[in-house]
This record gives sequence, structure tokens and C-alpha cells, in this order.
Amino acid sequence: MERKSDSLHVWAEALCSSGDRISLFSHKSPDGDTLGAALALRLALQSLGKTVSVFCADPVPQSLCFLKGAQTVQTVCASEAQKTCLTVAVDVSSPELMGVLLPAFESGEKRMVIDHHATNPLFGDLNYVRGGESSCCLLAFEVIRELGVAVDADMATCLLLGMSTDTGHFRYANTSAQTLQAAAELMGCGADIADISSRMYRMQPLKKIELTRIALNSLHFGAGHRIGIIWLRKEDYERTGCTYGEADGLVNLALEIEGVRMAFLLSERDDGIKASLRAMEPDTVNDIAYALGGGGHAQAAGCTLKMPIEKAEAEILSRMLNKLGEE
Repeated sequence: MERKSDSLHVWAEALCSSGDRISLFSHKSPDGDTLGAALALRLALQSLGKTVSVFCADPVPQSLCFLKGAQTVQTVCASEAQKTCLTVAVDVSSPELMGVLLPAFESGEKRMVIDHHATNPLFGDLNYVRGGESSCCLLAFEVIRELGVAVDADMATCLLLGMSTDTGHFRYANTSAQTLQAAAELMGCGADIADISSRMYRMQPLKKIELTRIALNSLHFGAGHRIGIIWLRKEDYERTGCTYGEADGLVNLALEIEGVRMAFLLSERDDGIKASLRAMEPDTVNDIAYALGGGGHAQAAGCTLKMPIEKAEAEILSRMLNKLGEE
């Protein structure tokens, strides 16, 4: 029998009633949505008297360190910390995206998932998944309200940031009326959208600019100029001092070039080649990512390939060419 997402009421009730020790897990290479949702839920649950920890396999990017609680995010889950009543995967479209922390998530007495990716396999005991929604932060906002928690300025900032980053600062097609209504409410709760915009889109650390330069220098094309391709090697991260999470969004450098319909960024890491895939509507890339063991949204998806970067490019490029009707 096919599993279905649990209702907001059932999921939130279980979150509140499943013990006082809760561990929240973001996906590796964290972005604003996974961290914003996890940190907002942390604050909300703490206000209810819960003991809450947030874990992520990779460090918090510098650009997100201003979020309340960002300094508490742990990259290692000690055996003692694994003795948790409840573990929650936040914005994690598939279990392996928790990386080395997956065993810690699975050790929970009850496991829950909150996510907005249509490809999520519902791997928790309870799952609040609404595929195709603009952001996990929107779902987290719904949960916090369902819990009866008053959203303060710190929670609102975490949530509004995640909504902003996953919608291209409210420019992408996934920006629904519901998202804009929620954003307005969060501004009313104290979130400063001008400050978020300045931190995320107008001020960048020098090392991120250097990584951007490297990404642009690697840019090349397939199918004429209809497919844009970017490479980042491990040494590029080491030389600039950037975390993997600070490459988030760089794939759009290729996608936003006139005439490009699809783009992908290949990031060389210890566990393989992380591929970030993007497309302009009506083209889609989630089917390509899914076929390669990943997942995501129709126009924004990803996967990890255990092969040299050159072979990873050939594999993805071949699939994109096929979709565009190329030989």
C-alpha cells in the first residue's frame, strides 16, 4: 500500500508529544531553507520546554551564521547524543543526504520527516511532506503555528530567510500566493527583509567572490549554448576557504545566461561528485536526478555520483541532450 503524508495536525501533535529530547537533522551542504527551518523549529520547541539539538554533516556557511542558534549546530553526533526520544529530518529529500549523521537519525525512538520535495520517499515513521511547495520553511511555519507557539523575531528571521533563498528572493515560479502571505506575516513578527536581502544578496565575503570567479572560469556549454556546465574541484574549496554550502546558488550563474535552458554544477567532494541540476520552465531535471539516485524539484534537483568528474559530466550531459532532442 502506497504511503501518504501525514496531516499537519497529526505530525505537529506527534512532534510535541514524543518526548522532551529532540534532535533535528539538516541535509549536508546546508542552505538557508534546511537551516532556517531547523533553527526556527528549535526555538519553537525550546519555548515548549523541550531539549533540542540541531545536527548537520557540514558546517554552517558563513552567510548563515547570523541566524539565531546557528552557532549551536553540531557536525558530529556523539553516542550519548544519539539517545534521543525523537529525531526529525528537516528539508531532507532522501535519507542519504544526512551523510555521516544518518545512523544518528535512525537511532531515534521515533523518526519524523518534514520536507517539500516531491521525490521524498516518506522515510520517517511520521512524514509531513508537501511536494512542490516553495520551501520547507513554509511548512515549518505552519507547524509552529499549529503548536500554538508565538513566532518571535528570531524565528521569523530564520523562516523568512529560508523562504527567500528557496524562491530566489521571491523571483522563481514556486513563489506562491501562500508564500507571499506567509512572508508578510513573518515581517509582521519582526523579520527584517531588507537586512536579510543585504546579508544574502548584496554583501558577500571575499572568499565567496573568489569561489564565484573560479566557477565562472570553469563555465562551458553543451548543445550549442543551451546547457551550461560548471565545475568546482576540492582544491577550489581548500584554496578559497569556502565550505561546500557556500557553493549554493552558483549553478544559477549558468542558468541565467540568455539561451541556456538547463544547467548543472559538479562539485568534487570526498564522497563523490555532487551534482546540482537546474532548468528553465517548461524543462525539468528532477527525473534526471532521480534516475541517478537523487531527487528534488522539477526545475531544481541534485544527486551524488561515485565517478570521476569528467564521467559525471558526460552522464548528465547525455541525459540533458536526450531531453532536448539532441544526439
